[in-house]
Amino acid sequence: MRTQEVSVLKANDLKCVKGNSELFSGLDFSVQSGEALVVEGSNGSGKTSLLRILCGFNQPATGNITWCDEPIEKHEDYQQQISYIGHQSGVKLDLTVLENLIFAQRLVGTNRKESEIKEIIRTVGLFKQRNVLARKLSAGQKRRVALARLQLEDRMIWILDEPLTALDKDFVTEFEMVLKKHLDQNGMLIVATHRELKVATHLVIRICLS
Repeated sequence: MRTQEVSVLKANDLKCVKGNSELFSGLDFSVQSGEALVVEGSNGSGKTSLLRILCGFNQPATGNITWCDEPIEKHEDYQQQISYIGHQSGVKLDLTVLENLIFAQRLVGTNRKESEIKEIIRTVGLFKQRNVLARKLSAGQKRRVALARLQLEDRMIWILDEPLTALDKDFVTEFEMVLKKHLDQNGMLIVATHRELKVATHLVIRICLS
């Protein structure tokens, strides 16, 4: 759901507690259309928890998040702006690569032609595997199916948790071009990653959880 208007996602004084442990507190940031927010930190520092809070899946212990100056829990279509990929790729193992994307398209209500879906499959290097069941794919190939889904869903905010896991170096370069195109089209990127992402010409905001 793209718009040419500049949209802003802000976090104010966020605190996250898991069990008896405080993962982070006093966290503030602001990211807008065409910008990328990179979340860094060691394992257990709260990166995944932060992404889930930004998706609206979990609530912070304190603080608030606003989208276009309105709390996300009160914003009518905030959830419809988000495409999220977590540690699990969310691929249906008993569907082929092509069937996975056709199914994903139906869920979000887009209406791409099959030829367009096949072209997206080609961009993630899985055209030869388009009719292969996902259960027969490698971990990296399953990750590519999930990343192809991003291009189908056409949402403004991409929230990605370690998206480069299991991907080879050559495909990382290609995927960085997909991310850059998303930002060029006024999209927003929020990503937790241990690996450097290159999206030249766009502002990259970095926060580190410790």
